[in-house]
Amino acid sequence: MVYYCALGAGLVVSTVFLFSRSKGASVKNLFLKMISSLFFILTAVCAVIFNPQSLIYGALLIMGGVLGLCGDTALDLKYVYKKDAHAYLVSGFLFFLVGHIFYSGAVIRYNKLDWKAVLISAAISIAIAAGSVLLEKLLKVEYKNYKLIVFLYVCFLTMTTVVSIWSAVLNHEKSMILMAVGAVLFLLSDLVLSNTYFGKGWDKPVHIFVNHLLYYAGQFLIASSILFLN
Repeated sequence: MVYYCALGAGLVVSTVFLFSRSKGASVKNLFLKMISSLFFILTAVCAVIFNPQSLIYGALLIMGGVLGLCGDTALDLKYVYKKDAHAYLVSGFLFFLVGHIFYSGAVIRYNKLDWKAVLISAAISIAIAAGSVLLEKLLKVEYKNYKLIVFLYVCFLTMTTVVSIWSAVLNHEKSMILMAVGAVLFLLSDLVLSNTYFGKGWDKPVHIFVNHLLYYAGQFLIASSILFLN
């Protein structure tokens, strides 16, 4: 019951934020974003309480969520304090990067993926990250001084997606299916965000709305995967 209350409240607050943020960045929207992010962490905490056997997996996802909240805050502060935009953007990347280490670690540990599966997943992730940087002109983006941080971030972002999909295919558990879908939505959200930050014509209200819709849907699904862990 508590889990569903947290999830429901989180979805309501996130919906309010989606429409408000699509109209532009502001201090008010920064606080709405922080509250929305806090709710997917609270959803994960309630899921662990309801399903205590998921403690370690859940704790790792909660850490990833906390780092996501930090990343969310940093990325919106770049609009509030524009002279320090570079520092906030880089710190946002780093918070999310470390968060994905916790997400990937939770999936790898729970599914007991062997070193071959982990190495293959890492190789796929590195290849995709390298391609996204090397093909920036084809993708109509320009990373400039952010190429290294973009490469590193995409490696860990994609790693979460690859190991989650791999695990869902292997065991068909509802928890891993939710985790995989959440990871894919997270990746799609960052694909939109990448074009917003480094491309042209992707900063319209509809793009901002879609970016956050995919992101919060992904984060709430990832948090919810804890509830259905066997």
